[in-house]
Amino acid sequence: MKVEDMECLLPESLDISTVLDSASDYKAWLTQDTHQIQIDASHVNRLDAAGLQALLALFLSAKSNQIDIQLVKPTPLLIEGINTLGLRDQFEINSEVGELQHD
Repeated sequence: MKVEDMECLLPESLDISTVLDSASDYKAWLTQDTHQIQIDASHVNRLDAAGLQALLALFLSAKSNQIDIQLVKPTPLLIEGINTLGLRDQFEINSEVGELQHD
């Protein structure tokens, strides 16, 4: 049975120290029988190029497997990292869902 929508949660840290764990999670998400993956990115507060590269690989793999994938509620830090590396066109981002978080 195909799951229509799958919701996943990114960890607080998307950096070199979490890339192996994240890559395992991402592979598991891609093996689910689903049409769409929504990734809650509202908790990301640490990021580096390795973490962003792993996330990009997830998006590219999903797209190549005809799975709609979307970042939901990304933190300003994550948006800044995506924009800084010139990857904005690679990510489907829905920042209008949910409430703004204030630290």
